[in-house]
Amino acid sequence: MKFSRRTFLGMTAATAAARLNAAPAWTVDGIPLPEWAVAAIREGTARYRAWKGADETVAFPLITDIHSHAPGFNAEAPNWGDSKSHVIFQRAIAHATGSDFLANLGDMDFDVNILGAAPEWPKVQAVIDGFVKVYEKEPLPTLFSMGNHDHAKGRYTSQQFGDTFNRGVNKGKGHDIVLSACGTWGYYDIPAKKFRMVFLNTSDEGYGGMSREQLQFLADTFLAAPEGWHVAVMQHIQAPHILGCWRRFLEPSSMKREMIFMQIVDDFAHHRGGLVQGFHNPPITGEYDKIKWDFSGAKASFVGAFFGHTHLERHMNIDGVNWTTRPGYGTTPRDCIVMGARCPKIELKFNRARDMMIDLVAVKPVQRAVHIFRFGCGGPKSELEFTY
Repeated sequence: MKFSRRTFLGMTAATAAARLNAAPAWTVDGIPLPEWAVAAIREGTARYRAWKGADETVAFPLITDIHSHAPGFNAEAPNWGDSKSHVIFQRAIAHATGSDFLANLGDMDFDVNILGAAPEWPKVQAVIDGFVKVYEKEPLPTLFSMGNHDHAKGRYTSQQFGDTFNRGVNKGKGHDIVLSACGTWGYYDIPAKKFRMVFLNTSDEGYGGMSREQLQFLADTFLAAPEGWHVAVMQHIQAPHILGCWRRFLEPSSMKREMIFMQIVDDFAHHRGGLVQGFHNPPITGEYDKIKWDFSGAKASFVGAFFGHTHLERHMNIDGVNWTTRPGYGTTPRDCIVMGARCPKIELKFNRARDMMIDLVAVKPVQRAVHIFRFGCGGPKSELEFTY
């Protein structure tokens, strides 16, 4: 099965179902997928279709914290142990399930050497080019949230990231993606399903932080959502920070203006004017005075916020608002997930050369229901379901 615009955009549901169960090897950009990957995609797709039924659904495969330092992806001799291969699987899942777009929550990792000195730029550029290569032929829109390890130790700007990925990867494909000047935050609408995905940059101001400009954009974008629409948010660094981190369970927030972001989201979800109640009472007026919002006239519903960064699976519903983190290609031992404990290393719970870890987020707007399906490692026991 070849995942191309011609193959998928011309498929009827019946044809797609028939081809899903067909015998020929699946390929992405001419790269045959290994049998274990095909089996995982078939199994996850079957569970998704059973849940979906005849209901209208917005779906998008989500990956985060890939942290691949390999320079490229060789189509002639693929290295399935390179975590960049998860992009290949993500694209296959998107088309097998009839998804609407793809989501990358950051930390593809252009630091290349997180703990040591910054390497020579050609090595960094080779990693960046490798990610472009595995995404550039994807016909569906791909939304990228910049991660704190995507700055190449301060040498790769938000403007460069936005131009390379949100603009560059999607260029010439006819997708109406609204972007900021730097291209690292914006939104994508699916008018037929009354759905809007807002994607943000949590390293917009320093290693972790959101500028007032970006937060004002978020507030304005929320307010402008049409009546009856459903709006979600995706970004790298999690909020609230008590959702956890692979290093310590409770640690200070690594994102400047985290509480302001949460207040904007909370007020939008409850359709109230700014600073009536919520995470700061009384408010931090010095910061808030420069960002204005009033959602008392808002007409759209808030689905939830989706994050990476933590390398953990976490979900919190705070006063009816859903905050969710999903893991990257590996998980963290349980004995590290305790207050005050530090984890000496991330222990992978599976072999990347023989398994995958990709989530498919599925939203039923009419039912106001969300189900996150796990393809590969963890399976159904790692899934999450909630309403909004």
